[in-house]
Amino acid sequence: MKFNQLKYFIELVRSKNFSEAARVLKISQPALSLQMQKLEEEYDFKLFERTKKPMALTREGEMFYEKALQIVQLVEDLDQLGLDLEEKVEGKLRVGIIPTLSPYLVPLFMDTMKEQYPQLKLHIEELKTEEIIDELAHAGLDLGIISTPVKAKNTGFVPLFYERFFIYISENHPLYAEETLNLNQLNFDELWYLHEGNCFQNQVNSVCQMQDLNNSELPFQYVSNSIESLKRIVENQGGMTFIPELATSNIPAEYENMIKEFANSAPTRQISAVYLKTTGLKKTASAFLDVLLSKIPGRMQAKPQTQPIDTKIRL
Repeated sequence: MKFNQLKYFIELVRSKNFSEAARVLKISQPALSLQMQKLEEEYDFKLFERTKKPMALTREGEMFYEKALQIVQLVEDLDQLGLDLEEKVEGKLRVGIIPTLSPYLVPLFMDTMKEQYPQLKLHIEELKTEEIIDELAHAGLDLGIISTPVKAKNTGFVPLFYERFFIYISENHPLYAEETLNLNQLNFDELWYLHEGNCFQNQVNSVCQMQDLNNSELPFQYVSNSIESLKRIVENQGGMTFIPELATSNIPAEYENMIKEFANSAPTRQISAVYLKTTGLKKTASAFLDVLLSKIPGRMQAKPQTQPIDTKIRL
């Protein structure tokens, strides 16, 4: 067995497609197929159910994959060992951040990261929670920043901070003059919302106890994965939307009065770092989190009295 064969195997499991895996690995598809065949011949069992679409692992293949992932990660950790012993924060750190957080969080820490750790190559990708968990499991990421609680196998979580929910309401709305708002004042048929399955939208649904989002009084429906898009729609078309706390930081002065706090305890989401338990929290990841937290106000790092809203994500 060659080490590259394990890396090929892991990428194939991630891609679930020979042609896509070959493209990512920059080898030909026949060459990839040959390496997988040699791997199966060496261990005398089938790794893949090739007749299924998308391609699936056999029971033996699943067990082999877990071990292969551990071996590849251990070798990569050995490559990093010299830097760790010298207490250097160098190398590469791959971080996935959910779309409802990334546009507001990344600008806070980027300059400081570059100043403090110029030799660290930071790769940040905007991904949904499920994609982040999947990439962690397939060694495609080192760290994720997501909203929790989330249930997922073989993952560890580090709570970072808490974001209150705010209401962003049109200047033409009858409730615009109110300083604060109660949930029972809101007509949720006037709410612009994110795509179903988005963890933030799952939390909004829980707060509003929504069941059917298709019964809307708005002139048209606009389903988005971008909070910024929903803010522009409210500004130009009316209605309202929910936004997390960091999304209030970049609102122009002329729109600041559109931000409304909840009169009582505001619904809150918990933001956490997520990592693979088998690899642990890497030194580069810990350094990154230290910088990130230095940019978050202390009041947002304090645990609120009310329980954070569940994401309803079970993986």
